[in-house]
Amino acid sequence: MKGKMIFLVAGATGYVLGARAGRERYDQIASAVGRLWGNPKVQSRVGDLEDKAGDLAKQAGSLAQDKVGAAAGSVAGSVKDKFSGNGDNSSSSSSDAPLGEQHHTRMPTD
Repeated sequence: MKGKMIFLVAGATGYVLGARAGRERYDQIASAVGRLWGNPKVQSRVGDLEDKAGDLAKQAGSLAQDKVGAAAGSVAGSVKDKFSGNGDNSSSSSSDAPLGEQHHTRMPTD
């Protein structure tokens, strides 16, 4: 990340200096940046960083999937316990009643 920031600052500085010096200087700077970017060592490092970022993204996705799966299993178990009457918070209504008929909410009328 630090290297990327340095690269962006250097590019912005080059742009400003190039704009002040005129189009010819800007073209010189753009050419130098193009040569730098085309350097095989730079491209090799870019490829390495892309691979590393891809691996980290896969790891983060796998971790997130595991955590979501565990949370979903926990919630499903809690809901199942609650509605099967095995949980501590089971309601006093019959567990054989359809879900919509277990609780009634009266709406105030004007």
